[in-house]
Amino acid sequence: MTISTNSTNNVLYDYKFSLLRNFGINQLKNYLKTKIEDFNKLFRQASGSSYEKIQTVLNEQVSQGFDDSEIDKTFFEAIVHLFPERCYYLNITTDLTANEAFQELKTSSKYSPYIERKLSQVVHPDEKLITIRQEGNRIIFLFKLGMAELGIKKEKCAFYVSCILDFKHKHMEIRLNQHLLRNTTNIQLRHVINYMYQFVNNQLPIALIASKPGEAKIHKGLYKLFLDESNKSLRLIKKEVAKNEEKESTKLTEKELRQNISKYLKEQLHISNPDPFVEKVMTVKYQDTVHNMKLEDFIKDGGYIFGFGFIDRKITRSVNRNEDHKPVYYSKIYWNLKDLVKEYEEISEIGVYWRFNKNDFMKRLTGKEKEEDLSFVEVAFKEIHSVLEIHYYVDYTQSNSLASSVDERRIKEEYVIQKIKGFIQ
Repeated sequence: MTISTNSTNNVLYDYKFSLLRNFGINQLKNYLKTKIEDFNKLFRQASGSSYEKIQTVLNEQVSQGFDDSEIDKTFFEAIVHLFPERCYYLNITTDLTANEAFQELKTSSKYSPYIERKLSQVVHPDEKLITIRQEGNRIIFLFKLGMAELGIKKEKCAFYVSCILDFKHKHMEIRLNQHLLRNTTNIQLRHVINYMYQFVNNQLPIALIASKPGEAKIHKGLYKLFLDESNKSLRLIKKEVAKNEEKESTKLTEKELRQNISKYLKEQLHISNPDPFVEKVMTVKYQDTVHNMKLEDFIKDGGYIFGFGFIDRKITRSVNRNEDHKPVYYSKIYWNLKDLVKEYEEISEIGVYWRFNKNDFMKRLTGKEKEEDLSFVEVAFKEIHSVLEIHYYVDYTQSNSLASSVDERRIKEEYVIQKIKGFIQ
C-alpha cells in the first residue's frame, strides 16, 4: 500500500479501502478515468481486488505530486448529497450568516484543523469529525461514526454522517445511509441524532441553537401537506368527472349531480339530512372515475401521494401505502380513511411523488415543458425521535456519473426542503 506525504507539513494521505467502499466500482472507474491520465492502464497493472486497485492508483498518483483536490471535492459531495437516503430535519436559531460562522470556526484553535481537511488525510482512528466545509449559505460537518461490514466478505466501509447547518433557511439536517447504519455495530439512529444535536448546541463556538420540531408539530404539518396534495389531485379527478359527463347525453355539472343525488335521498329514501351522504356518493363517483385515469395524468399534474399513515388514538395505527408507489387514490382504503384523517387533523407519515420544473420550482406544470427542464423526486416524511425524517427513494443504478448524479440530487433536495418548509417550521 502506498501512503503519500505532503512534504510541506508532513501530513500523510491515504485513500483507504473503507472510504472507497462507499462508492460503486463502476462509479469510481468511470469518474477517475476522466481525471487521471491512463487510468485504465494503471488500473489493469495494479494488483488485488477492484477497490484495492483503485486505492493503489490513487495513492501512487498523489505520492507523485498529482493534485487530487477535484477528486476529493467530488467524493465529499457524493458522500454528503448522493449516498444518504435518510435526512433528519431540525430548526436552528441564529443571527449569524454562514460566512460569519465559518470565519469563527476558522479562527478557533479547536476547529481550524478540520477546515477543508481532505477525506484521505490520515487521522487518529478514534477521531469522529473528519472535515468542515462551506457551501454557499451552508456549513457542512462530516463525521465518521463507525465502520460498517458489507457483503459476504464483511468488507469494511466507513459510516459517514453529515451535519448541515443552513443559515439562510434556518434549519439543520443530519444525513446518513440507513443500510450502512444497519451494518454498523453498537450505534443506533437515536444515538446519531442526539450526538449531532449535542454537538451543535454544546460544542460549537458559534451563537446558534438547534431545536427539535416535536411530534405534534410534525404530525400537524404532515396533515397540511396531505390536505394540500389530496385537494390538488381531487381537482384533477373532478375535471375528469366533468369531462366524462360532457360526453353523456345529459351533460350534468357536478352541482347538478349533487342536487340529483340529494333529491333522490330525500324523496326515495326519506333521509332528512342528505348532505353527508351526498358527499359519500360523490366519493364513489370519484373512485370509479380514478380507475379510468392513467398514472401519467397525475404525474403531469405535478405528482401525487403514494402512501400515508395516521394514528387513530381510539383504535390503532393505520397505514395505506402502495408498494409500487402508484397514487393512493386507486385504493379504496384512501377514500375510506380520508374523512377520518380530516377529523383528527394529524398524519404520522406520508409518501409523495413530485414532478417539477428544475428552473422554477413555483411554476405549475402545463404538460408542455421540455423533458430536460423537468425532474422528479420520490420522498417520504415521518416523525421519529421528535424530528422529521425525510426518506429519499434513490435508484443508484440509474447513473454511474458521479458529478451529474450529485448535481441532480442537489436539485431534488432543494425542491423538497422548500416544499416542506411551507408546512413545517
